[in-house]
Amino acid sequence: MLKKAASYLLPVIIGCIFIPIPLVGDFHFESAMIAAITGAFWAGITTSRTSLKKDSEVIIKITMRVALFGLPLLVFSLITSCLSANGALFWILIPFPAILFGAAIGRFFRKLVAPFPAVLTVLTLLFISLGVLLIEFLTLPQVYYFNHIWGHWPGPIYDETVQVSSSLFYFRGITLLWVLLLWALTDWKKSALPKVLSGISIVGLCVGYIFLSEFGIVSPRSDLQQKLSYHYQTEHFHLFADEEHFSDEDLEFWALKHEFYFDQIVDQLDVDWPEGRMIESYLYANAWQKKELVGAKFTSYVPIWLEQDQLHIAEEHLEYVLLHELVHVISKQFGNDFFNGSWSIGLIEGLAEAIAKDASSESTLDQIMAAKDRYPTAEEMESALSLLGFYADAGAISYTTSGSFVKYLLENYPVSNFKQAYKTTDIESAYNTSFDNLVEGWHASLPDLEIDSVDQRASNRIFSQQSIFQRPCPHSLTETQKLWDDLQYYRITNQKELEEITLRVLFELNPENLIIKREWARNKLESLDAEQVELSIAVDDPDPVLQIFKADAFALLQKWDQAFAQLEITRGVLPESIPRTFTYSFETRSDTLLWKSFTNARYKNIYPSPDEAETYNSTNTLILNELLIEERFDEIISSYAAVLINQEIREDWFDIYIQLIDQLIYMSEFELASQWIEKVNELELRPRYKERLDEQQYWFDFMIVRQ
Repeated sequence: MLKKAASYLLPVIIGCIFIPIPLVGDFHFESAMIAAITGAFWAGITTSRTSLKKDSEVIIKITMRVALFGLPLLVFSLITSCLSANGALFWILIPFPAILFGAAIGRFFRKLVAPFPAVLTVLTLLFISLGVLLIEFLTLPQVYYFNHIWGHWPGPIYDETVQVSSSLFYFRGITLLWVLLLWALTDWKKSALPKVLSGISIVGLCVGYIFLSEFGIVSPRSDLQQKLSYHYQTEHFHLFADEEHFSDEDLEFWALKHEFYFDQIVDQLDVDWPEGRMIESYLYANAWQKKELVGAKFTSYVPIWLEQDQLHIAEEHLEYVLLHELVHVISKQFGNDFFNGSWSIGLIEGLAEAIAKDASSESTLDQIMAAKDRYPTAEEMESALSLLGFYADAGAISYTTSGSFVKYLLENYPVSNFKQAYKTTDIESAYNTSFDNLVEGWHASLPDLEIDSVDQRASNRIFSQQSIFQRPCPHSLTETQKLWDDLQYYRITNQKELEEITLRVLFELNPENLIIKREWARNKLESLDAEQVELSIAVDDPDPVLQIFKADAFALLQKWDQAFAQLEITRGVLPESIPRTFTYSFETRSDTLLWKSFTNARYKNIYPSPDEAETYNSTNTLILNELLIEERFDEIISSYAAVLINQEIREDWFDIYIQLIDQLIYMSEFELASQWIEKVNELELRPRYKERLDEQQYWFDFMIVRQ
């Protein structure tokens, strides 16, 4: 009796032990995977015993024990409000079919009277759980996987939104067909029923495996190239893009950026690129399409372990991550022989971050580090460069810290030293000094940097982030978060009606949420439903952005007296922390002509001619130019740029200047672009701004050479 009670109590205790462990203590797919692996091997070994007669009893017993293991996780998720429908579905679809599958294999070897059936069962389960994974890992570009033992790995850990897809239901159907076939084959001679069941299973499996790619179980390169059918070839790249989303001009622009960054990286890292070696770049219409096809939603990635060089990026992320991801591709040339990378994840990502320098648009990597109260010790840095240490922190923290350190190594030692350290992970041998000395040298390079409140805010923002391992409900999404994700999808796919419906529901659920209220007001103004904004935003609303929207609503309704009165009210509620550029909102609305021009452009996509814009103040002309760049109206961007070059420029508008210069260079407006680079360079620029302006000079030189 005591033994029986202990058999029920033990899995509950083990489940309780798992609760404080990050991720696997959550009632979601990670704990379900552990339960599936344990249950499959346990069932397989148990049913392989020659003395066993009642397979169903064993399956029920193991299923109960696995369920008891999950019970504390379920209860804790309920108490902490972390339980989600997806987590419950993962627990149904991952462990329990795995138990049946393991039992079917063990029973199969027992019924065949095979020698050492338990050993054969374990070897078979190991091959299916690890061998099949390794084959797929080394041959397929995707980062999600399905498996009959451990169920499903949905993609990178940085993609925290993990949901059960129809693909998992489809794959588990295949798992159950294998169970049915293995069960029926051993009873083939008993009656006609096993023969019928075997035939049904075989037909079902054949059909199931034929349509693996169609149902999203695998995504081979050929399948991706068929779905991303717009092909563009350059000297070093094959670009594959979504034909309905990328225009000829879009693809030409990004093809040039690929080659530009390639030249930069190869030169900086002194890489002798093999002649004729081509890189495949898969450009997805959006993050949602990328999630569907390769399993990574907001995570851009490079499968460095594959022989074929390739990168996978959604269109909305290209501007921010292309350089970073190309570093990963090119660094394969000096990676280790096993997977073309480094055993130090910190060196892999630190190298990309050191070259891209994109942790912040306003502060350099070193300034962000220097703004910290305390620098990482040598021991902490050694941990941060390791796999577990790197992912223990939030991504922004690990990337920034390792990026600053690697930047120091590249700037103060020959690049060959770093390449050796990258390949061997033996940093001390590569640099012929102790790791402590390298870290001390890095620390010594930081205090001399000039730090201001902008750098401090950037540092605080990055180093206050929590990693997925530190969050109490790492995979749980509120209804608001789900709707917000839907809203972004409808917006990026230009589904206006669904966007408006979703935004209305969000606003009704969260009428006081500032971000949602701003989005709702902006949407209403863009829909020219200014009356709703006028009625819904209080005259004394404490948010200056909403106050400006209310003033714009009056302007769109031609109620100019109320519009200017509202503008004065807005001046009175400006907090000290308001962005500097917000104060220019008053310049764009300083008279009815300027204000009408601004609202026409912002909400109606009606732009004045460059001749008209020449009569406006510099702020209005600049903002109109920014809107033109966003809309990619290339034919008049250069005309606006020619007007602006003669007006006053300010560091506050640096981001717009960079966009303008970038577009002018692409349009081969080299003389005008050169004038802009020279003019912006005359400003007292922040160090990070200087880095970004230098990048435009390199872009300029690259395009000049290609003419």
